[in-house]
Amino acid sequence: MEKNLHQVREIEQLTPETFLIHLDRQNFEFKPGQYVILRNPETGEGREYSIYSSTREDRLSFLVREIKDGDFSRFLKHLKPGSSLMVEGPRGFFILDEQSLNGHPLLFIATGTGISPFHSFVNSYDKLNYEVLHGVHFADEAYGRSAFAEDRFCLCTSREDKGDYFGRVSYYLKEKPVDKELICYLCGNSDMIEEVTNMLETHGISPENIRTEVFF
Repeated sequence: MEKNLHQVREIEQLTPETFLIHLDRQNFEFKPGQYVILRNPETGEGREYSIYSSTREDRLSFLVREIKDGDFSRFLKHLKPGSSLMVEGPRGFFILDEQSLNGHPLLFIATGTGISPFHSFVNSYDKLNYEVLHGVHFADEAYGRSAFAEDRFCLCTSREDKGDYFGRVSYYLKEKPVDKELICYLCGNSDMIEEVTNMLETHGISPENIRTEVFF
């Protein structure tokens, strides 16, 4: 497994709790949807993060939510430009298959920072036939919304009525059953993935057309 030091370019604060960490890319190659382990080069402590940036950029970006008792997310937040971070990877198989790349209708469903692989998908591939459901608590958590076509994106907010839909993504799907021919990609917390997977299967979507990536 590749392990290399990358320099921090910028920490970009998005909300009080969420930020983007931008690193130099060097010659790092990956497929959209994959993840890496970011490590403190001094202690070896690390955590998995999906790649947020596209394959076209000269930097690697990761969307991070600061966890209340999470020492590592606080470590990342306070890194200074020019400091070093170990990148181990890429890893994972949450990638688009040929059918998905060639125009088959897709549904991307994310909660919170689980939007990261979908942000990488749409910025790396020009002709995806997709729709996005992004479930968050508050409207200011619509991370990277501008990357998605406005008519293909639905923000589901569960704690304020300021999104496109007031309620969780599962509530949205109960009200609006989906086409059973869709290929669905789910990324987020395990509770959402389990609930939505069961719901999609009851809508007639075959298990092989439901691809998942769990964020812990």
